[in-house]
Amino acid sequence: MDRTENEILRRLYRGLRERRAPQDVAADLLELRAERWLSAVGIRDLYRIVRFHGTQSGSSMPKTWRRHPGLGRSYEVAAAALTAVGQKPEAADPADPVSLRRWLGAATALLGLPEGPSRPPRSTVKRRPVAMTWGHWTYYRLPTPRGARGERGGHVDARERLDAEARRERLPGVPVRAYRRAVRAVLHLQQRTEVLAAERDREAATAFGKARLAHLVAEDDFVACPATAAFTAYYVARLNLRTVFTSGSQARPMDSLAEELLAAAMASPVRQPWVLASVLTRWSVLDLLDDVQCGTLMALYYEQFAAAARALRRSFDENRDPTHMIMRMGDDSSTWNAASRSFNQARTGWLNLLRGLGYEDVLEASCPGKVPALVAADVAAWHRLSGRDQHVDVRVWAELPLPWDVVLGDDDCPAELVRRVCARHGVDAEAAGWTQPYRQVRIELPEPAPDLVHGIAVASPMLAGVLRQAGVFSGQF
Repeated sequence: MDRTENEILRRLYRGLRERRAPQDVAADLLELRAERWLSAVGIRDLYRIVRFHGTQSGSSMPKTWRRHPGLGRSYEVAAAALTAVGQKPEAADPADPVSLRRWLGAATALLGLPEGPSRPPRSTVKRRPVAMTWGHWTYYRLPTPRGARGERGGHVDARERLDAEARRERLPGVPVRAYRRAVRAVLHLQQRTEVLAAERDREAATAFGKARLAHLVAEDDFVACPATAAFTAYYVARLNLRTVFTSGSQARPMDSLAEELLAAAMASPVRQPWVLASVLTRWSVLDLLDDVQCGTLMALYYEQFAAAARALRRSFDENRDPTHMIMRMGDDSSTWNAASRSFNQARTGWLNLLRGLGYEDVLEASCPGKVPALVAADVAAWHRLSGRDQHVDVRVWAELPLPWDVVLGDDDCPAELVRRVCARHGVDAEAAGWTQPYRQVRIELPEPAPDLVHGIAVASPMLAGVLRQAGVFSGQF
């Protein structure tokens, strides 16, 4: 059944928050009559991609982003325990760590507890696997944590609660068991809130590292211009392409079909520059924004900068050799790579905005470096067999101040320092994207996205789905 243009646009908008394949979006663009904006070559490419639509219907990989459900149960338990002692702060949103922290501040004050968490939610000391030998076999296990009282499974030490005299004075008539139950519930929620905040940072890093600010696009702005909607939906699908297991470079998001759709969107009389700038910070797009919009966009990019910086700071092992960015046992490579991708994307957009607005003096004063990804050991071995070593950018980043410290204001990194370090390693700082925003030179040819399992293309997505349900592989990313 044919759909109206408005229905198609609404479907494309919902897809911004999903992980749709380019061929699925291309099928919607064909219904939208996107060929009216394309050349003969573009029309041919569009039809070629659409032919693959539906062939991946049994895809083994999820088409939505993983998201923490929030702390509804823990919050309800803490709120009920607090009500039992005659106290009831203003309600909070259990899925929002900012709202929970506000509620916890009032709750801890009512219970006479000190402000802030009493103990970190997880041990701050990294435990490295230890080799254990059994007969002729060697395996690895994490050592048992030790301390004055040992680890308590992540639960908070509640020894700082009120003593009997202070409790009777502050909370007269409240049974000691009810008070202690409230203390335990509130401190447990306080600890889990810190984990939730870290998860929200990780989720923001994952979403932004792939689709940039697509999740902030308003629906009314998106549907106001069909040409803008067509480019944005297709380009976001290209941005969300999964990583392929290869020793070469990954496919770039901008292909020739996206270039034609972008040209049509910018030439449309009802174009929506803000929607375009949310996913693409080219200077030609930024020139269409007014000063207020550019300032707002710069603030949004810096917020993403800071969120990625916090995630990187938590994930970084201070004992790691920064010139050896290869995975080791115990590394949380998923969090690190998602945060580094988000950091580098935010950095590129921020540099584009600084250059576009003429704020070169800000860049000269503070130019945080790029953050390399953690390379899998098998891929690193593949590189060595091919006669290649780690990328030279790794040696540059190792000599610069930690980029997250620069973003969060704990260190300085002027652009002149970056240029000196790049010159020492034979790197062109401008062309390599260290002091200028990175530019994609090569334009890809439009290709449908294959179904992947851990980066490897599979011949039967249906079989891969069965294997995933059986637990053979996770299928999360």
